Amino acid sequence: DLGKINLDLHRELNRIGGIIKMDHFRRLNIGEGVKGPMKELETSTMNAKGSNLILVNTGKMRKLNVEPATKQNQTVEIFPGDKQKYKGKKVTMADVGGFHQEGDGVPKREWFGITQKIEKEAVKMIELKIEREIRRA
Repeated sequence: DLGKINLDLHRELNRIGGIIKMDHFRRLNIGEGVKGPMKELETSTMNAKGSNLILVNTGKMRKLNVEPATKQNQTVEIFPGDKQKYKGKKVTMADVGGFHQEGDGVPKREWFGITQKIEKEAVKMIELKIEREIRRA
């Protein structure tokens, strides 16, 4: 009976959102982007910021915001939400993240997104939920 199939996936989507957020934090701590290691910083940049951590100065780029899915809205939104401007600058930390993601005037470092490993885990989680629902019907 297909009428018994419950395609409410908000719990699974929220779990996946949490996994993506943790993976993002872990990757940035070790200088890894979505597709592998990020280009190392120039010596002058390391000297200016006093650190060799890529895209980690205040720690705010590592902390993603997650708007959870609900039964009514089966979408999880994950975004770097820090709109704080750099001291004495007109750009926000989110702007700088975008410049690095695209390579706009700075070395391209694809730091934001979902790795293939996490994407495969997410797809498997959703497939298992759908298979359970079909068996239950």
